[in-house]
Amino acid sequence: MTADLLLIFWRYYKFLGLTTRDLIEENESEFSSLWAQRFKEIECADFYVNADFPGDYFFNKTKILSPCSNTHLLITQAKRIFFSNNLDCFIHSHEDLEFENTNNILEDAGFSCVDTMLVFSTRKDTLDITECKSGYETDLVQIITVDKESVSIWVDVFCKAFNAEDWYHQIYNVTATNYSRFNLQLLMIRSDSVFVPAACALLFCHKKVLGLYCLGTLPKFRRKGLASQILKSSILTARDKRMKIFFVQSFMNDGYATMYNKAGLDMEYKRRVYALYRGQGCQQEC
Repeated sequence: MTADLLLIFWRYYKFLGLTTRDLIEENESEFSSLWAQRFKEIECADFYVNADFPGDYFFNKTKILSPCSNTHLLITQAKRIFFSNNLDCFIHSHEDLEFENTNNILEDAGFSCVDTMLVFSTRKDTLDITECKSGYETDLVQIITVDKESVSIWVDVFCKAFNAEDWYHQIYNVTATNYSRFNLQLLMIRSDSVFVPAACALLFCHKKVLGLYCLGTLPKFRRKGLASQILKSSILTARDKRMKIFFVQSFMNDGYATMYNKAGLDMEYKRRVYALYRGQGCQQEC
């Protein structure tokens, strides 16, 4: 089947109505646009650029939205945008039949698949809670919503959990600026009669779709079920607020897929992360 025919089928499919994947992708696109500058230079993709986060393929990415009729033009545009900003070139493309031709062209052009994003979800009619066991007694753990004056605490936990302390100021600026659109969560552990932060998460709602982002645990508190506790609380929030869909994304390299499966979430789809690094791209062009 030719790329043009695939594109026709894709557009007809889209015309029939938004799928779960469409709604999740729209949420993520809106979320990503708060963290990076979004460009629209080609119909089938969006470009997200933030030079403050070099090497990060969630903040910096070309996100393919539909099968491309001219993947070579997409590649040219992506390389120009990212290399001119001294950034590696990352392209996200779905892992399914509609995108097979696009993915083959990316690989032929020298892009390598460096990771896969796994997207787990559940709809409002199946929002259920699978019991999540924690290594701490219930009265020793509490999950709070962060007020604006405490954003710095949330950012500190996030940066330490993701080994991104060099980005503290950049992350604080984005988080504080968009505080009204974010629901910042902290999981607190009681220690010596006071509660101390141990894990963090961010809930983002767009058109009654709730996404769980930035789920991280401080190193000394890991492997005790705390991330599962936040996940359980987030699903409850989605149910209580009557969300259409709850979802969470996980990169395969992070190794958390099992946790989401155990929580009762279904894997909705996969997205490949392709990379062409600056030096590699220069060699090909020179």
